Amino acid sequence: MRISSIIFAKIYPYYVRIDMKVAILILNYNGKDLLSSYLDSVVTYKEDAEVWVVDNGSTDGSLELVKNNFPQVKISALAKNHGYAKGYNLAVSKIDADLYCFLNNDVRVCTDWVTPIRQLFETNKHVGFAQPKIVSDKDVSFFEYAGAAGGHLDLLGFPYCRGRYLHYCEKDLGQYDDTKKVTWASGAAFWVRKTAFTQLGGFDERFFMHFEEIDLCLRGKAVGWITMCHGNTKVAHLGGATLPTNQPKKLYYNILNSLRTYTKTIPAFPLLFLIIFRLGFDFFLGLFSFLTFKFDHVSAIMKAHNHFFQEFPKILYARKKTAMPFRITSVFIKFLIAKANPK
Repeated sequence: MRISSIIFAKIYPYYVRIDMKVAILILNYNGKDLLSSYLDSVVTYKEDAEVWVVDNGSTDGSLELVKNNFPQVKISALAKNHGYAKGYNLAVSKIDADLYCFLNNDVRVCTDWVTPIRQLFETNKHVGFAQPKIVSDKDVSFFEYAGAAGGHLDLLGFPYCRGRYLHYCEKDLGQYDDTKKVTWASGAAFWVRKTAFTQLGGFDERFFMHFEEIDLCLRGKAVGWITMCHGNTKVAHLGGATLPTNQPKKLYYNILNSLRTYTKTIPAFPLLFLIIFRLGFDFFLGLFSFLTFKFDHVSAIMKAHNHFFQEFPKILYARKKTAMPFRITSVFIKFLIAKANPK
């Protein structure tokens, strides 16, 4: 099988191989209740993939739950909570596969997805990252905030998705049931080719949480990897299980890690404009937070910018290849149009 695949790849350059080994890795930290609710669906639709729970030092009995109720699921136990980035980096270093799916522990798999997504990688050697369509587990007729049908970045660097603009989520009417090139894939159900992951050195472990997948996709874009959304496969994501969207800690990591990412990956002139814009935008965001007595949010904004500018010279010096990932549009305009014309 492997020999014939290699010969076929010589004839058809976009073909890779037909027996890519798949591992579904579920990073978990004290998510016993979530594993109890969602892991069964992953096992049901795993096909020939290996399913691993990568445990970040849980103390709530998560490992005992998996051992007692899911004997077909393998366990990789880490000593402490390393966060999303380092947790998955360590898992990849220990678990052998050609293709990985990094899956949140609050994701319910709804369709057969291993074979279709594997075929996407097998038939195009340039695909480094992918995701399925992601709907809300609270109401599967609507898209979910963290990923929807694949992500883009607007001209000011704000992330948005096909099917989600700011906090507005479209109804899923089949409008994104396609296989489409996107800018970034969601970390909630993030598929990655091992060769791409290894070439890029994995996730940036300074990030701890948030924006890691966007950073990896942009670094991949700069060296020729592309990202796809396979809209004919679907998962349902609960969302907010690790950290609610209104938490100051989430705001801190989103600001800091987005600035880190853009400093590493975009050309000098748009980077200068973007940093100046973000200083102004976050100043007014901080002022609004102050006037609404959200002093912990003000502190998070100030700390994020302080830490970024402390690191800025080092990040700038370490820049390698860059790419322009921004679209000539505004997520705020898209939001207003979507609200005015709901589907």
